[in-house]
Amino acid sequence: MKRQILLLNCSKRILHLVFFTGLLSLVISCQPRDRLTEVRKTWSASETQSVPLRIRKNQITKENLVINSSFEEGKYFLEMSDDQATNIKGGTKVGSSVEWVDLEVDHFNQNEVKSGRHSVKISRTHVDETDETGVGIMSDFIRVIPGNYLFTYDIKLQNILPGLDRRGTRLYDAVNVRVYFYDNNKVPIKGDQYYPYKENYLDATFKGYSFSNFWQIDSLGWGRIRGRTYNYPFSEGDVPNGTFYVRLFFGLKGTGTMWLDNVNFRYSKWNFTAYERMEPYFDSTFSPSSMLIPAPKKVTITKPVPLFRETSSGYVSPLVIIPPFAGRQTLLAAKLLKKQIYQRKSVLPEGSEISEVRIIPNGRPPNDFKGLIFSIGQTDLFNKWKDSLAFHEISDNPQGYIIEPSPESSSIVFLAGSKPLGDYYATTTVIQLLDKDTNLFYSVSVVDYPDFTGRSYLFASWQNEEEMEDDVSSILPMSLLKFNKAYVGYGQTRGRKNWYKPDDLYKDGVHKAGRKCRESGVMDLAIMVNPYYHFNYEMLVDTISPDLRYQFVHSDQHSIIKLKSVFKLGLDAGAKTIMLMADDFIPHEGNNRKNYVLYTPEDKKQFINLQNAQAFMINDIYKWISTYYPGTRFEFCPPWYLNEFIDRSQGRAEAYFRDIVLMIPPDVAIIWTGHTVRSLSYDLADIERYRSLIGRNPMIWDNTLYARGLEGIYGGYPAYYPGKIRLCNLFEPYDVMVPENFQSYVDGPHMYMNGAAFSEIYKIKYATVADFEWNTNNYDPEFSLWKSLINRFGSETAKNLIVFSDAFYTIKEVVLIIGKEKNPRLLNKGDKYVKIIGDIYAVLEEQLKDNQKLLGELDNYKTKILNDYREACGNLQNAD
Repeated sequence: MKRQILLLNCSKRILHLVFFTGLLSLVISCQPRDRLTEVRKTWSASETQSVPLRIRKNQITKENLVINSSFEEGKYFLEMSDDQATNIKGGTKVGSSVEWVDLEVDHFNQNEVKSGRHSVKISRTHVDETDETGVGIMSDFIRVIPGNYLFTYDIKLQNILPGLDRRGTRLYDAVNVRVYFYDNNKVPIKGDQYYPYKENYLDATFKGYSFSNFWQIDSLGWGRIRGRTYNYPFSEGDVPNGTFYVRLFFGLKGTGTMWLDNVNFRYSKWNFTAYERMEPYFDSTFSPSSMLIPAPKKVTITKPVPLFRETSSGYVSPLVIIPPFAGRQTLLAAKLLKKQIYQRKSVLPEGSEISEVRIIPNGRPPNDFKGLIFSIGQTDLFNKWKDSLAFHEISDNPQGYIIEPSPESSSIVFLAGSKPLGDYYATTTVIQLLDKDTNLFYSVSVVDYPDFTGRSYLFASWQNEEEMEDDVSSILPMSLLKFNKAYVGYGQTRGRKNWYKPDDLYKDGVHKAGRKCRESGVMDLAIMVNPYYHFNYEMLVDTISPDLRYQFVHSDQHSIIKLKSVFKLGLDAGAKTIMLMADDFIPHEGNNRKNYVLYTPEDKKQFINLQNAQAFMINDIYKWISTYYPGTRFEFCPPWYLNEFIDRSQGRAEAYFRDIVLMIPPDVAIIWTGHTVRSLSYDLADIERYRSLIGRNPMIWDNTLYARGLEGIYGGYPAYYPGKIRLCNLFEPYDVMVPENFQSYVDGPHMYMNGAAFSEIYKIKYATVADFEWNTNNYDPEFSLWKSLINRFGSETAKNLIVFSDAFYTIKEVVLIIGKEKNPRLLNKGDKYVKIIGDIYAVLEEQLKDNQKLLGELDNYKTKILNDYREACGNLQNAD
């Protein structure tokens, strides 16, 4: 009864908030136009909920606000001169040499249009320094409301140069993409946007930053680019307060040729709190097949069938058949399915007679068997029907699988991979289709394979044996999400800096993890070592003590042996991947912290520069593993592992990559985190810039699972945008913008996700990572999170977890704003959500009684935020 009352009270409070917001929206919509204009002036992109919810919902339903966004509509005027002979609907040409591409006109080629029949082509052969705008096309006025907007476009570039030869500069704004802002009278508004991390103002009208740090662009094929001013933690896409209209401009201030198509400017989801984004799922129902994690490529729903078949003598359990000489992955799959079937016996009437769940290793079911049959792998029964199944669609994909009922009978279900690992993946999908509450198996036909072939997660930095054992025991549960690689981080263990002296906890953990991976055959171990980790972060070379300086010397064979010995612990345990790290801890010289250098006289004498020394180290290790551990994947994280670090290196990074890529094997994967440390988008300009330097596709190292909610000096919304903090989510799904078919631009394709999958909260997050990496193009972050929560906890607990997170960040918002503005009026809001978080936690105590680890994590968040709130209230009273 207590639980029901608490849930009812929480629901009433939430409904009250929604009702109040809706009432405010109604009041606003009934205001006279002048009054509405004044009200709109109080709306702000920096205060997410300053705009009523109804208004925000209406704005996002408008989707793309650009008129004639793909330039398909326009007119020809034959009597005019060539540069004026066309009029493109929704746009105005600025300057000459702006053409309306038409594939039905002879002198245009198919590759000059991304989609449809038309695009815009802008060419320039000459530049004057006094030209402030360049040539291009300006959109008509687009009506907007204050908030955050997503701006993307398809572009193709050729022979782009700055055009100012005497300066020798990078492109900067040679590719000139702009969003101009206007008030209600269409008078221009300054685009200055405050950047709190650097405490300065940026020109937010400029959205061509993706190209700014190229020296030149010889050729860039069609690609989707995000219009942006800068990198994280800058809040990209905000329009200034008082903005009623925008105009978009695309042009060239440099020389070369630009083609433009499919411009998209829309109100983004980052105008809605995490609760508001998730709330539409609360009362929705979805088919079991749509709730699968990861989501398969192709699913056809067939008729549900009873899991246990009722006969006159009781219930017949399903039969699991496997090939005579089944591989370990197939055997593991059969045991997993048997266990899951056994756990469903509780759905049958109490006291029912139930036959045993059997695994038959000869691949043939008994002739008189009357129950459901699961055929795992390439059994004799499977081979009989193989040509009638969709197996040919996955036969060339080592991790692909099918699930398909027999053409002869729905009582036979085939689970078959092209390899035994695929048998296991098919089974991990099937067990999600066994209903937990009824005697039903939701039969489907599935054709499936992953986008990313390397899907990894990170072990914790073990503080004790209990944490290590917890990680080892999580290997099989993580494999159910189809992860296939687990990394032992280089901060192991207890955060120790002496990487070269692994302690017993590290050795024991690597040994046990390796054994578990070998036994299962469904997870590979990966070992990371950073031979510079004994240094502090980016130390000035002149401040290094001799003891630190000589712990690792590239020219000293004993140092190389020391490094190999740490890798050897993992390789002997069965690791299939090594990652050699050179990030963050290489010393620098001078005033530029990105000027990484050699730090011993011996290395300088033998190698002259850093790239020669690291190429020597890489080649030595590569030869060693090729000889003694053939087939091992070699990954390398360079000192400049993101575009912004390259920009700050004053040319040293470009010289480093130019040299080192010619000296190391082409199959060494090179790590990249994107345009910055925590890149919330990857576009083709960013990718091409790094790819052109490293001479291969980069391997992605992603740092974004914690990006938006990160506190501290280089944090996200809590650090710099308190009015946006309710956009954060304790259970934040993987949410990064990527180009279509992202995996095709990535080495492997493999992806490393930073953030230990140790806590229960991170396990929830990692389920969304699994969803993304398996089926990238069809991934939806919010729906993926809802699937993760529903599958683990059920709908009511899932809702309450979202309410808890929203209450947590609402209190944090109050704490931060009180600290900044000393506004006592916020205390009513704070007190209200203090009660909500307490009430909802009491409900969760009952709902999560079987998951004390997650409950403890939530309790820690609750305790911390309530302490912060009490401290903020005390500071406010003292200020009075």
